[in-house]
Amino acid sequence: MTKLDGLKLGLYRRYSQLTGGDDALERQDEDGHDYAEEFGGEVVEVYEDKKSAWRKKRVVQPDGTMVLRVIRPDYTRMLADLRAGEIDGAVVYDLDRLTRDLRDLEDAIEVVELYGRPIVGPGVDLTTDHGRANARAQAVSANKASQDTSRRVKRAHRQQAERGVPVGSRRPFGWKADKRTLEPAEAEPLQAAIRRILAGVPVAAIIREWNDAGFLTARGARWRKATLVKILRNPRICGLRGRGVQTVNKHGQISERMEVVTRRIRQDGKTITVPVVGQWEPIISVEEWEALTAIIGDRTNGDARHNARRYLLTAILRCGLCGGAMRCCPPAGTRKSNTYQCYAVTNGGCGRVARNGPLTEQHVLAAVFAKVELETAQATADIAPWGRQTELDDVRTTIEETNAAWTARPRRIDPQDYFTVLSDLREQERGLVADRNAYQVAAAKAHSRPADIRAEWDDYTLPHQRAIISEHLHAVVVHPAGKGKPFNPDLLELVWRD
Repeated sequence: MTKLDGLKLGLYRRYSQLTGGDDALERQDEDGHDYAEEFGGEVVEVYEDKKSAWRKKRVVQPDGTMVLRVIRPDYTRMLADLRAGEIDGAVVYDLDRLTRDLRDLEDAIEVVELYGRPIVGPGVDLTTDHGRANARAQAVSANKASQDTSRRVKRAHRQQAERGVPVGSRRPFGWKADKRTLEPAEAEPLQAAIRRILAGVPVAAIIREWNDAGFLTARGARWRKATLVKILRNPRICGLRGRGVQTVNKHGQISERMEVVTRRIRQDGKTITVPVVGQWEPIISVEEWEALTAIIGDRTNGDARHNARRYLLTAILRCGLCGGAMRCCPPAGTRKSNTYQCYAVTNGGCGRVARNGPLTEQHVLAAVFAKVELETAQATADIAPWGRQTELDDVRTTIEETNAAWTARPRRIDPQDYFTVLSDLREQERGLVADRNAYQVAAAKAHSRPADIRAEWDDYTLPHQRAIISEHLHAVVVHPAGKGKPFNPDLLELVWRD
């Protein structure tokens, strides 16, 4: 066995849930110190990775390609310290605690061979040919055992998913601790927020209102946009089981989306694919959730940013000369009020059109109020159901029948017909779903029209006010008036939406 006389050693330990969690760390610490002292060394640094050593993550390489790697910060730090001479060697409780990955093991062996730093422990000795060969054999065996365990665990998780069983250690927002029963104090505000988002209210406005009111997340934290959007994208809120799926574009950027878990069943002598219905109470309907994701999107990118507008008509007003968006300039110098102005030539505008801010907003709001009041008076109390549901059901049934013909043995459809027909059917399905989502959004907006918009206007947040204006107006074209001329509302051209 390698002598460690006078060497300053690092002790590596790794968390193991299967063998006792924190107790296992304590055992590794005690046995590692005893081993170092027995052979004349001294432990001067402890390296500890608390997460599983077999949980791989996607890592983008410098050339943009994607690889799977085990992320172990302290293991990497220990090898770096060995190379730099910060420690003279390392002790480890067992090879299984050091690594199960052959790539990581070869990195450790390389440090021993090139830098002469011993890595040893009970049953571990990377300083000899026999010890290294034995370590490689153990790593292969441990690797196989981990893969077997992973396969069994994944199968059990898939079974739980297909049964719609609630999973996870944390209570989801909107439900009680049993993850099945709705928590009215959270579910009702969330349901109301979804209705408002469908009606055109920005997510940022909901977040601001909740934070101002002290309404917290399930973990007692303030709301962030990413937190709420993640809840809204999860099909759990409509009673379906979902799972996260990561995709990577050609630039190596990772985005994540939620998809509905499905399973195949036999029905009327046919095999069909159906969504997995969860064993919990839904907050909204499936149709509402699909319309919601059509508005907020079904995927997220960690690099996304939100640039909130600070003025009522910014980017809604358009220059009558160059067509560019107009910005709002606060009072300055002899200018006593806000002024909407076309951007300078250097910023893509012409800089030749400007208009008094308060007077412009007053005129535009008067027109929007009149429009909303007219729509409210004409709106009917009951909105007829979407009229193309039977058509959508028929298309989906045909898709199932086409897939069944493809998977049948012997196959009942040739490849050319299958892919051609399936592509056409999927295109029809996407078009019908988009039409239904648009109908759901329109219905939500009709139901959410304010009873008295003039009285309620000042209670709305700025994003909500802008959403109402944008719902009715494509733009407001500001035609030039000439320098020093009084405000003339006839020079504001309102471009209404149909």
